[in-house]
Amino acid sequence: MIIHVRGTTILVKLRYHHNNRNNSTMTDSEREESSELHMAGSSIRSGINGFHRHPIELYLIRISPPCRAVWYYMIQHRIPHILIDVDFGKGGEHLPAAFKRQPHQEVPLIIDNDITVFECPAILRYLATIYTDFAGFGISFESRFLCESIISWTNGELHRAVGFNYVYPQFLDKYALPTADGNEALVEFGLKQLSRHLEILERRYLDKNRFLTGNYVTVADIFVATMLLQLEWTGTSLKLWPKVQKWMERVKSTEHWNTVHVSHDAYVKELERWNLMH
Repeated sequence: MIIHVRGTTILVKLRYHHNNRNNSTMTDSEREESSELHMAGSSIRSGINGFHRHPIELYLIRISPPCRAVWYYMIQHRIPHILIDVDFGKGGEHLPAAFKRQPHQEVPLIIDNDITVFECPAILRYLATIYTDFAGFGISFESRFLCESIISWTNGELHRAVGFNYVYPQFLDKYALPTADGNEALVEFGLKQLSRHLEILERRYLDKNRFLTGNYVTVADIFVATMLLQLEWTGTSLKLWPKVQKWMERVKSTEHWNTVHVSHDAYVKELERWNLMH
């Protein structure tokens, strides 16, 4: 059986050919494809990757949750990379040259030789396909596709609620509405959205599981927790959602968490100092 999901067809076909069909029953084209896929899969798992010659360039803003999720995954799985910081505040002329050539000047963005990928879910899928054989996406097909679904939800719905409708309008002029009343209404609306999402996490995902897709941490946990960490900007407490709060503590204790959150922690400390002074 072949599942035609973009970016996953190869893996399913590979299992199908090797597990369910004898080589003698394949057509010549199927044998050739199966052999190529087997070689590609073996090289990815062994770390001998013919798709790149240099470390991946990761263009990022270090306080951005999607950027930190990608960075975390690359560190966790020892994917060679270099970080290139992007500062939109300095004006377009100061952006990195390779970044300026991209039609979508958004972060995170990676350049892997001739391949450019942007948006967190697409980058994570690319890295999983080419470099890790989907390590960190769950131990079964069911958990893997749930993991990918949560990643997409986090990048869209959750980021919109936590970031663009609640946290960012309170701190970043770029995302604030022109009038104080309008901005206050937006923040209130964002808080309602946030509460609804936290209820879903509390009652549906974490009711019986230690992590979002089961009893093992996945990249979905890292991304959601990184997104919810933005609430530290506002001092918003998770005590009304005790299972989410305990889950956050578990995720924050993972090996590479502190490495990718240095800039976030520094920014939160600056906000705390500013609040004390005012």
